[in-house]
Amino acid sequence: MDVRLLRMVLWPLCWAALTAFLCAQTPAPTPAGGIDPELQKKADMGDPAAEFQLSVIYRKGLGVKLDQAMSVSWLRKAADAGIPVAQYDLGLCYEIGQGVPQSDDQAAAWYGKAADQDYIDALKALAKSYAAGRGVHQDLAQAFALWKRAGALGDCDAQYRVAVWLSKGWGTKRDVSEATEWLRKAADQNDPRAEHDLGSRYEYGDGVAEDFSQAASLYRKAAEQGYAPAQFSLGLCYVHGRGVPQDYDQALAWYNKAADQNDADALVNLALLYANGQGVKKNEKHAWDLFYRAAEAGSQDAQLQIGMDFENGVHGRKKDLAQAEQWLRKSAEQGYVPAQFNLAMLLSSKPDEVYFWLGLVIPRLSEDSVSKANQIRNAAAAQLAPDERHQIDERIKQWQADHSGDQ
Repeated sequence: MDVRLLRMVLWPLCWAALTAFLCAQTPAPTPAGGIDPELQKKADMGDPAAEFQLSVIYRKGLGVKLDQAMSVSWLRKAADAGIPVAQYDLGLCYEIGQGVPQSDDQAAAWYGKAADQDYIDALKALAKSYAAGRGVHQDLAQAFALWKRAGALGDCDAQYRVAVWLSKGWGTKRDVSEATEWLRKAADQNDPRAEHDLGSRYEYGDGVAEDFSQAASLYRKAAEQGYAPAQFSLGLCYVHGRGVPQDYDQALAWYNKAADQNDADALVNLALLYANGQGVKKNEKHAWDLFYRAAEAGSQDAQLQIGMDFENGVHGRKKDLAQAEQWLRKSAEQGYVPAQFNLAMLLSSKPDEVYFWLGLVIPRLSEDSVSKANQIRNAAAAQLAPDERHQIDERIKQWQADHSGDQ
């Protein structure tokens, strides 16, 4: 069994603190005693470029004491004068609260001013604001339009995101053909994510004619840049001889490169090779260790396997129902049907858990399994009060809404 979890870079709605600011111009050198008098004079006379350079000098403490408030004071002057990099930087200051009180509204407003001038980083930042609803009303269509503007200006990160959004139908109508063209634009700029995803399209004939050789070639380009999903995919090509000669040594080499980066898919497939003695000497202990690492890295398949091993006391594990529940629950909470079903069976003494998990599973079971699952769930329902069942039914509806993309 091969595990391929096709990875699109999901849109990050959680924001990391930004510690570096973009500087479009190199600040004038500062003498040992402080600011260059000529630069100070220009700034005092209202020269926007000099004002911006002073903001950078104070922000980074270049020959002067670092002073974020003074930096923002000069930055605001340059931003008010319409310098797009200054408007963008001021937006960043408001986003993280550096030199000013944190304000999502002000951040989005200043990003908007710079975006109106087609400043690429501002277009991307404002797209994130609309996607997350930070400082503006959430508007996925507007976010997509901003990503597309940045992509049209040649930014490969934006081009890749446009492809992802078109593939998912986020903020726009789903269009695999157009998504492929945007992937191609980003891949032409050596974006490893785009190279990998375009390779996947060629491997599976998704929006393009199936071409294993082209798929392997694109995987290799991304893999050689150190992109773990591509290293895994190239290893898989070598296992099956898809687009390259079958070669287990090469497969192991690329799987190991990806596994060294804790890639869950590579860890699982590497474990399978050792478990089956496929291309390597069979080593069940090492296979289990790799499965465990994959489980810790988030693989729902590995979490299910580890959970069942603890439940049944196999593969050298002592029976441990607490550990079994822990790992099955991790997999089940990712929406993995086999784990949800096994967790319900493990928790048979808890009717509320059985009723909940089987309520999620039954709509996705094959017809020959539905009857038995319904009998078990009905028995659990009989042990619950009507209001308890109602609360769990509402919880199921909420889960299904929150995980609609997993179905």
